[in-house]
Parts: sequence; structure tokens; C-alpha cells
Amino acid sequence: MGTLLFKANYSYKPIILLILQQVIKISKTAKERAKTLINLYKNLYKIVKLVQECIRKYYNLKKSKGLDLKEGNKV
Repeated sequence: MGTLLFKANYSYKPIILLILQQVIKISKTAKERAKTLINLYKNLYKIVKLVQECIRKYYNLKKSKGLDLKEGNKV
């Protein structure tokens, strides 16, 4: 009787528990998770853009516009 090469190399027999239906089910689950991750990324991207815009507006309001110098003022 022959020995599997995997068993000869690694000292145990690989156990394959998946059947075709399980693979299809896993692939559907993986696709759903990928869609969920994509939606989460899009939402996070929108939130980050909104926060950046708010920070930009706040910074522009608080930014110093320089000295109020007019012609004839002593410097």
C-alpha cells in the first residue's frame, strides 16, 4: 500500500472537510463580507473628508490675517 507524499513529509494525513456546497456557501459569505468592507470604507472616506473640510474651515477662520497696517502708520 502506498503512502501519501504529504504524510511522508509532514507525518500526518491532511483532512479535507469541505465539499462543493460548503465552498459555494463560503464564497457567498466572502462576497458579502467584501461588499460590507467596501461600504464601510466608503463611509469612512466620506467621514474623513467631512472632518478635513471642517478642520480646514476652522483653521481658515482662526488663521491670522496679518497686521492691520495703513499708509502713514509708524512701523
